[in-house]
Amino acid sequence: MAIKRGSQVKILRPESYWYKRNGKVASIDDSGVRYGVTVRFDSVNYNGVTSSNYNIAELVEVNKIPEKK
Repeated sequence: MAIKRGSQVKILRPESYWYKRNGKVASIDDSGVRYGVTVRFDSVNYNGVTSSNYNIAELVEVNKIPEKK
């Protein structure tokens, strides 16, 4: 199960404000950056921010997006 742009993911990073919450993948940077996956959320954190960057290993896909035919 590969995480793609638009996938719904659950956050597994314990120190994250959105730990165990779901968000939507906004972009993926494949250039070798440590935290290359940008995830957007419906709620804001204590700084008023609605997105954060994560490592692919800190995410689990919860709803697979349908393939276009």
